[in-house]
Amino acid sequence: AHAETDEFLAIPNPAGHISVLPPTEVQKLYDKVAAVPEADAEAQAQIAVFFALAQSFTFDKQGRYALSEALRKHAGIAKETVLVGSLSKFNIFSSDRWTATEQKQAVTGAAGFLTRYQI
Repeated sequence: AHAETDEFLAIPNPAGHISVLPPTEVQKLYDKVAAVPEADAEAQAQIAVFFALAQSFTFDKQGRYALSEALRKHAGIAKETVLVGSLSKFNIFSSDRWTATEQKQAVTGAAGFLTRYQI
């Protein structure tokens, strides 16, 4: 079992940004992974690839964190980023990609969400 810490897990999201799991979600993920049988070779290979792409990190006393070059490249991050929260994680976008996503979603996303959940 993995001891609960203030460890976050950064994952390259296929949509071109980085998804970050907070400590409670990291622990849930570790618990699920630990339950996968060692004999399931395909699942074990997928887990290995997943964790090879992911990066664990903590925030320093000034609230800073460092992302690997591979994650920054995946997300197109040169300098400025935008953090976007969701219910159980947050996402890190390059400023340019967030602007494009925000513009695209501004028209359809909010209206679709409000309609779908009858808000």
